[in-house]
Amino acid sequence: MASRPTLHEDLTSAFIRYRDGQGQYDPLLDQRIKAEGERILKENDPRSTSRINPHSIFWMVAALAVFYYSDFYIAVRFDSRIHRTWLYIGGALIGVNLCIGCYCVLWLSYYKKITEWDKHNPYVIPIATASFIAGMICSTYALWPVWKILTPFITFSLFMGVIFLATLIPV
Repeated sequence: MASRPTLHEDLTSAFIRYRDGQGQYDPLLDQRIKAEGERILKENDPRSTSRINPHSIFWMVAALAVFYYSDFYIAVRFDSRIHRTWLYIGGALIGVNLCIGCYCVLWLSYYKKITEWDKHNPYVIPIATASFIAGMICSTYALWPVWKILTPFITFSLFMGVIFLATLIPV
């Protein structure tokens, strides 16, 4: 008994037939292709997904817990073991990253209606990435005397909480 061809094989043979101009037109296959394409588009429609999901809630709750249980504010504000110069440099670099993010999302996307940021400004994404990595390294170095090996985890979870909190800003 011959097995039924998979959708991929059907699509491949249909495209070959259309490309070469050989074979006969199969309306049933065409309907299946259209139905499958519409289903894929409907599943992946960004407007159908909610901005509040378990992933974002997890990171925001984790950031709140880390902030509270590590006494982050008290330590950053009053602890003398922190290397302040490196903390300020790290904060400035992360601020550069956030400013680039605001520029891309608010100015380019909403005001100018430009969706392809890398074609409009090819150096924006690499600069944002480099400033974030350098800022996290500087911040980790500055806060290392307080939390030692937990410092990267604390700073990363706080940053992720802020990022996912920013996704809740109404558009």
